[in-house]
Amino acid sequence: MPIAAVNGIEIAYETFGNGSRSVILLPGAGCQMLEWLDQFCQIIAEQDCTVHRVDTRDVGLSTHFDATCPNPREEMHKIQNGETITPPYTYSDMVDDTVALITEISDAPVHVVGRSMGGMIGQRVATLHPSSIASLSSIASTSGNPDLEVGNSQEVMDFFRLPAPIGREEQIKRAVDGDRLFSGTHFKFDEEVGLKKRTDMRDRSDDSNGVMRHSLMFMTTDQILEYATHSANLSKLDLPVAVIHGSKDNLLNTAGAVDTADLIPNARLTMIEGMSHELPSGAWPQIVPAILEVVDKAQSSK
Repeated sequence: MPIAAVNGIEIAYETFGNGSRSVILLPGAGCQMLEWLDQFCQIIAEQDCTVHRVDTRDVGLSTHFDATCPNPREEMHKIQNGETITPPYTYSDMVDDTVALITEISDAPVHVVGRSMGGMIGQRVATLHPSSIASLSSIASTSGNPDLEVGNSQEVMDFFRLPAPIGREEQIKRAVDGDRLFSGTHFKFDEEVGLKKRTDMRDRSDDSNGVMRHSLMFMTTDQILEYATHSANLSKLDLPVAVIHGSKDNLLNTAGAVDTADLIPNARLTMIEGMSHELPSGAWPQIVPAILEVVDKAQSSK
């Protein structure tokens, strides 16, 4: 497993294929690179692409911040009690990680594909470091507009209020339960694949504290100020962009995706009927072509 020393930390990544177009896959909050299943990576790699899936900071085999913030749950309680804290890192740090990794692994701008938090990071790579990126695919993500409803499913809210799982088996089960919940009911949830993915993730690394530290990053961001800057930057974006979202997303609803596509000039919005927040294999025949469309468009405009 390659480890890149970038931005003062270590970022783990894995590569599929040896094509002429470099694609970087950024996972969602608290998720490792294994969120992007091998078969998904291989399908894209077969289209003349070199695919790199990434462990963002604080998950998987990348640098964890246990020494900097050993008790993230206590920090979360402070925020909930109205106290101000300094998070161990910010959006900007994760953007800088990605840009430094791009420089490390590619001599040319890359095609960034990000899901959920990965899409938020990818959007900021595109707006703040345009020379690093050739195309952007923002999947199951959001513009961050604080005036828009995010998601209000009672089932989802109840899930996040459950006591923290204890021990390996309970952690794996809770993670699979979450994947099932965020997969919705339109596409079949593959229990066997889900269990293997989550078992492999847990056996690579216990990311319980990293997940909470990712949450601290969101909880300490000034959403109004961040959106004011980010939306203005998105409106100036000049590269091929795909915005891909599920019509039944129960974590980040469709409004944030529509806002993202509306803000970015000539962005292509693909709304996948019945898909929720996860990316089931049944939706890949719609997701993959949407990604490759902007990759091809970027290559043809060179």
